[in-house]
Amino acid sequence: MASTTVKNITLIVGSLFIGGVITTGIHAYIGQPSQNTATAERKALFWYDPMYPNTKFDKPGKSPFMDMDLVPKYVDEDDDNAQSKDGIRIDPILTQNLGLRSEKVVYGKLNYALTVPASLNFNEYQYAIVQARSDGFIEKVYPLTIGDKVKKGTPLIELTIPQWVEAQSEYLLLAETGASAVQIKGILERLRLAGMSDEEIAQLRKTKKAQTHFVIKAPMDGVITAFDLRSGMNISKDKVVAKIQGVSPIWLNAAIPESSSYLLNNATQFKIHIPAYPDKSFKILKWDVLPSVDPITRTQQVRLALDNPNELLKPGMNAVMTVNSQSDTMPLIPSQAVIDSGDEQRVITLSAEGRFVPKLIKVFHESQQQTALLSGLEEGETVVVSGLFLIDSEANISGALARMRQKDTVVDSPADKQPQPLQHSSH
Repeated sequence: MASTTVKNITLIVGSLFIGGVITTGIHAYIGQPSQNTATAERKALFWYDPMYPNTKFDKPGKSPFMDMDLVPKYVDEDDDNAQSKDGIRIDPILTQNLGLRSEKVVYGKLNYALTVPASLNFNEYQYAIVQARSDGFIEKVYPLTIGDKVKKGTPLIELTIPQWVEAQSEYLLLAETGASAVQIKGILERLRLAGMSDEEIAQLRKTKKAQTHFVIKAPMDGVITAFDLRSGMNISKDKVVAKIQGVSPIWLNAAIPESSSYLLNNATQFKIHIPAYPDKSFKILKWDVLPSVDPITRTQQVRLALDNPNELLKPGMNAVMTVNSQSDTMPLIPSQAVIDSGDEQRVITLSAEGRFVPKLIKVFHESQQQTALLSGLEEGETVVVSGLFLIDSEANISGALARMRQKDTVVDSPADKQPQPLQHSSH
């Protein structure tokens, strides 16, 4: 009976001992950290300030440059597997704190608008220089001065021209003595060449009387821009009586930057605003791009002829000209997404795996906060719009930028070699 009791006690004690050993082993196994589990602690190579990424620190703490904590650079970010992938991976919590924003690359037409100051000027095609064409004596000057508007046929001055009086007397003598038609025609042609008008010659033939006073009239509608004669003056045949310039249509001159001059393809792209008449619009009759570029301002002159039937528009008035146009269909991204270092342009894209990948791009043009690209991105890719500086610094530290340049991700294409001209939208 006693031996049986001893055996039972021995079995109980042995069972407890074995159970304790097993429990201790299981606990030790479960409690042992595994390098293959997600709970393994990441080892930092160094710490750095994202605003000064080239300075490294051997322990965490506050940045001596900015009021912010130093950011760790981990070993597993530089292992063979990470180096074999494009771009970098950033802690999602950090990206959330930075407020990163991204947008998709879309295909569309870049709306281009260029607004430049302009001015109104006389129409140089409507320009008349009035001369007597023979020596004479001014009898009367009509009350006109520079700046006055005149109509065609308006009297300017009245004068006596001895040469015309002599030629008229000769004509009348030939006509009375029965001269031949050839002689009569010759003397009348001499009067024309001396400057006598067809109207005055017709009056001579009708009245058969020599005229001693002649009136010089305006040959066109316009504004007098030169007129300085006075009664009693002698006038030579090469003396300018008056200069008259037209204002209908009136010219508008504007200077376009030479880098934008290729946008000028048709008249429907222009919009004209005249501050003096903000509620009125004026029809564009014609436009020209002058063939030379100003070597100082690097601009090209554009000249528009504006309809001015009521002569509301005056030479010297200010104006504003807007050029509106559209590009061909091409990749479009927000201009904020472009990082321009001077010798290259790049963006930060977000891959499907959540990695930030820098890519080289070729920019065609930028307008209204949008940038059109010749190459570098495809439709549907995601570009980072905000927080670029920190990500770009991290990409530089990790060598992602160097790998990007080695791969030369920008592939030359026919479109790269020859930019396509913009197709213009109509107003």
